[in-house]
Amino acid sequence: MRRFIIALVAASALLLPIAAVGAAGGITPKQLSDQGWTCFFVPGLGVHCAAPGQEWPPTGPTAQLLYFFELGADTATWDQAGFFSGTETLLRNDKYHGQPCPTAATGEYNYLAGLGYWACHRR
Repeated sequence: MRRFIIALVAASALLLPIAAVGAAGGITPKQLSDQGWTCFFVPGLGVHCAAPGQEWPPTGPTAQLLYFFELGADTATWDQAGFFSGTETLLRNDKYHGQPCPTAATGEYNYLAGLGYWACHRR
């Protein structure tokens, strides 16, 4: 549990400046990709980006992503500002113990069967 809290605090500190830029509509998947982020389209959930050095697909206990809900698979649209939606926290199946996702309508994480992780989107 201590590791989870430390990871969550570290991720929050890292993402605060990014969220502030995103709120102004300035950050794009293309900008992130140009800086070494791994960005990919998830059908029905938009474009997600993993930070440089973060293994993708993940194997560690947690992963932190930025997401752009309204963007599609066409990478030509990934340079349009104003689509930053929020962050996504992934917890590996063995680390998920029913923790709440306060920003989900259900209050719960969603299971990503293909990855073996639980996801919580935050706006």
